[in-house]
Amino acid sequence: MFKDKFVLSIVVLSLALFAGGAWLASRLSNPTAPSAETATQEREQLLAISNDEHSKGNPAARVVLIEYLDFECNVCGTYYPLMKDIVEEFGEEVLIVNRYFPLIGHKNAMNAALAVEAASRQGKYFEMHDLLFEQQTAWGGKQFSDRSLFEQYAEEIDLDMEQYRKDIDSPEIRERVQRDLDSGQKLGVNSTPTFFLAGERIPNPRTLEDFRTLIKAALLTTPTAEELVLGEKTHEHIDLKVYLMGEQLDLSQDKYQETADNPLEESVHMHDGNGDVVHKHRQGATLGLFFQSLGMTLREDCFITDDGKRYCNDTNNELRFFVNGQESNLFDIYELHDLDRVLLSYGPRGANLQSQIDSVSDLACIYSEKCPERGSPPTEGCVGGLGSDC
Repeated sequence: MFKDKFVLSIVVLSLALFAGGAWLASRLSNPTAPSAETATQEREQLLAISNDEHSKGNPAARVVLIEYLDFECNVCGTYYPLMKDIVEEFGEEVLIVNRYFPLIGHKNAMNAALAVEAASRQGKYFEMHDLLFEQQTAWGGKQFSDRSLFEQYAEEIDLDMEQYRKDIDSPEIRERVQRDLDSGQKLGVNSTPTFFLAGERIPNPRTLEDFRTLIKAALLTTPTAEELVLGEKTHEHIDLKVYLMGEQLDLSQDKYQETADNPLEESVHMHDGNGDVVHKHRQGATLGLFFQSLGMTLREDCFITDDGKRYCNDTNNELRFFVNGQESNLFDIYELHDLDRVLLSYGPRGANLQSQIDSVSDLACIYSEKCPERGSPPTEGCVGGLGSDC
């Protein structure tokens, strides 16, 4: 019996050593294997909508539908009229985004994508997009690559042909198409069309009714900005500056300050006449919610003040967002974090904003126990008013 136990112990020890060795080998062979959290963050970044995406629908919608498409793909052509129905029916509630994914097996798929992107540079993305799908049987399925096939369509939608030919040859156009292709490959896309709805890949709907059902479910289950804030209590402080065409927005005005007589948003607000520091009282509070509480609207391409002035991306000016000196594309969905230094700026494209970045104060630090060198945090009185729980 002792001999049996001894043999069993040796077997168990050997298995343990083998398992440990296998684990160590896997770590050594892949020392930078991403954590689940890192993988999730990368996925969110790949699905984040950038300023130059081609989209229809509501830019402020909380539900986004992304389609990776190939203009030569006959299945994409079959979905084309269905997608027009989706835009018409859900355009007020959903943002519908198109991304290029030309398949290698289609000889003119890349040529088509380049032609559409060149048309977009003249403000006619959807005109070319629609025309290529409507004429797909005329140009698709050929056994050779022929870029000249698309010049007739460029002429049909009245493009400046000299500019079109110049754009077709530019590295910027190819890089823009390749960016979508790369993001799709990183997300596991290997066929077209491929749809991502509310951040999740969905099976291709068999009917328009199936598509409606999926979208309605996403609208029901995706939380609103207010619902996102219903997290644990916290007390964090964030430095914030907003510049509009070089002029700082004065957030110290009484109408932007939380008081008992001016209840704004309990979860995230400014008070005590300080227009530089945002106070966050609930996990999940976003920059978008903060501006919403002030009667303003923040999107990735547009900032609308409480008096209705619009600062939206155009050919000359753009909206940019920085956190701790690093540019971000999250804008309204960015969750504010303790001691963040945030800059929102609208102005000339490509402008050097370093002076604005440097102007963001570090006053939030005086409220935090993370900065003992600044002395003890001051006592903050309860603002009171509806929604508070002093």
